[in-house]
Amino acid sequence: MFPAQRVTAEDLDNRLGLVAGTAFARNGVQVRYFAGESETASAMSARAIERALQTARLTVHDIDAILFAGVMSEQPMPSTAVLIHRRLRARADGVTCLDINASCAGFLKGLEFAAAGITAGLWKRVAIVAAEVASKGLRWEDLDTCTLFGDGAAAAILGPAEGPEGILDIRNATFSEGAELSIMRAGGSRFNMRTPPADPNDYLFAMNGRSLLRLIQTHFPPFLDTLLTHPIDVVIPHQASAVGLGFLRKQLAKRPGNPPVVIDILCQTGNQVSVSIPTGLHHAIRTGQLRRGQTALLVSTAAGVTCTGVVLRY
Repeated sequence: MFPAQRVTAEDLDNRLGLVAGTAFARNGVQVRYFAGESETASAMSARAIERALQTARLTVHDIDAILFAGVMSEQPMPSTAVLIHRRLRARADGVTCLDINASCAGFLKGLEFAAAGITAGLWKRVAIVAAEVASKGLRWEDLDTCTLFGDGAAAAILGPAEGPEGILDIRNATFSEGAELSIMRAGGSRFNMRTPPADPNDYLFAMNGRSLLRLIQTHFPPFLDTLLTHPIDVVIPHQASAVGLGFLRKQLAKRPGNPPVVIDILCQTGNQVSVSIPTGLHHAIRTGQLRRGQTALLVSTAAGVTCTGVVLRY
C-alpha cells in the first residue's frame, strides 16, 4: 500500500528549486509516495496486514506471529511489531512479535524466519510486513538519494504449504567490507541525544553509490548463479536503482535460453527499501506476470553489504 502523498518528479523539481526534468533524469523515478504525519510505520503496517488477511480469507486471530521489517523501528521500545499487534487487536496468547532490520532485504529475512518457525512447529501462520518512511531520513541536497526513495508498506501471510507451492531455496551472503557504503551513523546507542555526532547529518542516510556498485559487481554475479540452478520464470528484485536493475538484466541475459521476466516498478514507486520486493510481488501477481505453478526468484542486495535470495513456487 502507498501513503497518501503522491510526489512526482516535477513536484521534487519545484520543491528543490531544480531545472525541470532534473529529478527524473537523476534516477528515472517519475512517482513515489511520502508518508504524512499520521501515517506511521505501525499504522501503515496494520492496514497492509488487514488487506493481506482479507485476501487470504483469514482473521487477525489466526496469526501466530508478526514479523516487522524496516530500516528503522517506529521507536526504540517496544518493537514496531508490538505496536502493530495493538493496532490489530490481535490475540495475546501464543503470539510472537519482533522486528527485523536487514535494510532492503528485510522482507526476505522475514520470509526466512517465518518459514523456519513454521517448519519447526513454532507457528502455523505468520504475518510478515515491511514498512518504510524513508522520506524522513533523506538529505535533500543529495540528488542521488532524495530523488530515488519512496515510502510504503506491504504484507504477506505465510503458512504451511498445501500443495506444490512453497519456498524451494534460500541463500545469504555478507560482504562486510562494504559496511560504510550505505549508512545512517546516528540514532542508535553510539550517537544520540546524550552523545550527539559532530555532524547532525549523521542522523540522515548517506550512500557511496559508485563504491557500492563496484562491490556488488564483484560479488553479486556468483551469488546469483547459486540461485539460478533452479528454473526461474519471474525475477522480483529489490528496486535498488535503474543502474542496479540494468546490471541484473545483463547477468540474466548471459545465461542460455530465454531470460525470465524481471519485475521493474522503480519508475512508479521509487526505491522503497524493504517494501520494494513485496510490492513487486504483489504487482507481478496482480498483472498476471506471475501465475500459479510458476517459480519466482526474490532477490536483494542490502546495506552491509548483504545478498539474500528466495526461490519460491507460487
